[in-house]
Amino acid sequence: MGRILVVEDDLSLNRLISRSLDIEGHLVKSVKTKAEAIKELESSLYDLVLLDLMLPDGNGMDIIEKVVKDAAVIVISAHADVTVAVKAVQLGAFNFVPKPFELENLIIEVNRAIESRTLKLENISLKLPTKIIGESQSVRKLRDIIEVIASRDVPVLITGESGTGKELVARSIWELSARAKNDFVAVNCGAIPTDLFESELFGYERGAFTGANISKPGKFEMADNGVIFLDEIGELPKNVQVKLLRVLENSTFERLGGVNPIHVNVRVISATNRSLEDEIKNGNFRDDLYYRINVVKIEVPPLRDRVEDISVLVDYFSKLYSKQLQTEYKKFSAKAIDFLKSYPFPGNVRELQNIVRSALIFAKGNEVEVDDLSLQVQDVERNYVKLQIGESLESAEKRFIEATLEYFDGNKTQAAKVLNIGLSTLHNKINQWKESEGGEDQSS
Repeated sequence: MGRILVVEDDLSLNRLISRSLDIEGHLVKSVKTKAEAIKELESSLYDLVLLDLMLPDGNGMDIIEKVVKDAAVIVISAHADVTVAVKAVQLGAFNFVPKPFELENLIIEVNRAIESRTLKLENISLKLPTKIIGESQSVRKLRDIIEVIASRDVPVLITGESGTGKELVARSIWELSARAKNDFVAVNCGAIPTDLFESELFGYERGAFTGANISKPGKFEMADNGVIFLDEIGELPKNVQVKLLRVLENSTFERLGGVNPIHVNVRVISATNRSLEDEIKNGNFRDDLYYRINVVKIEVPPLRDRVEDISVLVDYFSKLYSKQLQTEYKKFSAKAIDFLKSYPFPGNVRELQNIVRSALIFAKGNEVEVDDLSLQVQDVERNYVKLQIGESLESAEKRFIEATLEYFDGNKTQAAKVLNIGLSTLHNKINQWKESEGGEDQSS
């Protein structure tokens, strides 16, 4: 949904467009003259301006220059020629639609323009510093690798534990590449329902399924000439893996319910906290797709392997969140830093961010002390299972899995993900233990 200003002097067409966009769920305001449009744009903010160039009180071309920094613009005009269309696009218009036009096609363009603008705003708000924070040898090496491969337009696979900053690495590659002027589209594959994967990634045509009242582009179309980041790529269903492989091979695909091939120029960066090699052995991931996405592999080190960066990160996050929370900047005492260096950080840098942010809120002194952290840091003992010398591997495995299940309050899906094993494998192990004890696992 977006806020749209319709600038059209043909009253009947103005009403038709406005009513149709209102039915689509957009908030629509309509005007009929250039003066009205300028007055409205000076007093209100819009996501999109649908602009007729030939207005009763003048040509609307100069409106594009005034509004293009704050809103997307689609030009509609019956006086269409190549020169006018090119000039409109050069001034920053999203598209030029000549009259007469099919209303359905115009609505598709409107939705595309608003979605593209939303992505750009997200990229601006989420834009992270290109330089990865830290001075440890592993971070310096990581930065060197990023600088080298940014200009090599090949697929990249980023591996590492949850919270290590895999998306930051992907965005850094994008920012240093020639594709930085185009969109960075992030897709969390672990958050998409199985039956929606294909439509989310590749879009759909009108009538492709119940409720598909309009055609909609997918993430690959939105990322055209830019970068698509497929986080948690190990979650992709097998049927979607096949289609993704085709995209990587020939840069074309069809929307769901479509027959016409769509060509895109997209750099694919993937990430996973799983072992895709194990997923291949277990039959969950295609080996040919793995070789396609793994042209260059980057391993992001866990925070516990670069503890010398903790003090630098703490200072960086403290300054960052002091501004965001509008609180006084506070240094962390030497004892607080030492305490953090001894903590294992199962959540890695993401967990450190949350600890720093919380500590700034609760700290009462001039510095953040250990006592200000202890409430924020989970009990270290809860994150570990102590092994006993002489204990069998089977027994140790059983206690480790049971402890992991307890940590996640019995949630087997989360436990399997952290253990880096398939859910069916976890169920089989639990069932084996139950059978040996004379019971049976009844949960799912």
